[in-house]
Order: sequence, then C-alpha cells, then structure tokens
Amino acid sequence: MFNMLHGLKDIHTVISNYRKIGGAAEADMIRLSSGELYHNPVFTNIDISKGQYVSLCFIDDNGTNIIAHVDQIAVIKGLQHKLICQLNNTHAKQLLLQGTLQYLQKLCEINDGFVTHSFKKEAIKLVRDISVKELKKHNISLPFPIEEKLIHLNERVLA
Repeated sequence: MFNMLHGLKDIHTVISNYRKIGGAAEADMIRLSSGELYHNPVFTNIDISKGQYVSLCFIDDNGTNIIAHVDQIAVIKGLQHKLICQLNNTHAKQLLLQGTLQYLQKLCEINDGFVTHSFKKEAIKLVRDISVKELKKHNISLPFPIEEKLIHLNERVLA
C-alpha cells in the first residue's frame, strides 16, 4: 500500500489492519474548521457509529493526542500510508516504534527455537516497518539471519 490515501475509509483501513500491513496514516497537515492547524498528524483511531464516521483521533507534531469530530475537519493535506521509520512526526514515531519493538521481542520469545515460515514472515515485516537500523540500535537479535536485501527509502535502511 505505502502511498497516497484518499479519505477516512483509507485511514480506517490502515488503522484496523495495522498488524497485517504495518505503518501508519500520516498527513502533511490537518486544519480544523475553527482554524487550528496541526502539522504531521498521525492518525490513531476513527470512531464509527451506525456505519458513519464520527470522530478522528490523531497525534500532532507536539505529541498531543487530539480527538476531533469529523464535522470539525476543514482540510487534510498530503495524506499517506508510511512505514514507521518514514514518519515525520517524531512523537508518534517513537510511540509506534516502542510498541513494535516490544511486540517483536515478545514474538521472538514465544517462538524461541521454532523458526516457522509464518513467524519469520511476520518478524521480517516488523523489521521492515521499523528499519534494520532501529533493530540494531536497540540491540535486538532475531533467531534467524536478516537477509541483506536492503531498500533505501528516505535515506533509511529497511529490510
């Protein structure tokens, strides 16, 4: 996926399928109808009631968690699905990074000694989401070698 998103339905898809596709929905800017402007919001939740989108939750560039009713949204610019290591919002990036690292460590503990295809596939997806650089920085070792097929996106090393 990792490209432009087109609306609330796409944001909801990214959030609800986080474990399958990884990454997060981030915009360049969101402006509310009251005039408040937030840069690099990372969307964390969308509330739905009776099939209608009701509210949108996001973390702004300052690390503030904001909930806005969908009627309050005036403009969302530059909405994209990005890997965690590609996020511009440093607060949301650290929050998602810590959660993913904890999940990866627990996944490795549970599968200790059993490197199955599904375990390896999920672990590689998580490493790709956070980057090999972050994996090494936090001194986390996987029970299998990481293939050196590296892709450079935004000057970050990814598996």
